[in-house]
Amino acid sequence: MTTPRQRQFLLYQAAWTLAGIALLASAGRLTVEVAFVVAFVGLVVVTALTAPIHATVGWRTRLRWPLLVGAAVFAVFVGLRTVEKFLGAL
Repeated sequence: MTTPRQRQFLLYQAAWTLAGIALLASAGRLTVEVAFVVAFVGLVVVTALTAPIHATVGWRTRLRWPLLVGAAVFAVFVGLRTVEKFLGAL
């Protein structure tokens, strides 16, 4: 059973991701990499903005793994783009 805070978190995350994808699609810049970056930045922002100040909530501790995996995938994307730009300049 989800709590109201969990539903709120999921609603904010889904809204951020869908709004970002819609904006990218309307601008003609939608790719898998950019959509992932928008969703990951949304996850980080929503996690930071909805964090309770004076309490530790059990379900929020499980967000550590998606954040770590997302950061690793983001680093891979940045590394691939950097190598691509570097090799393209040669």
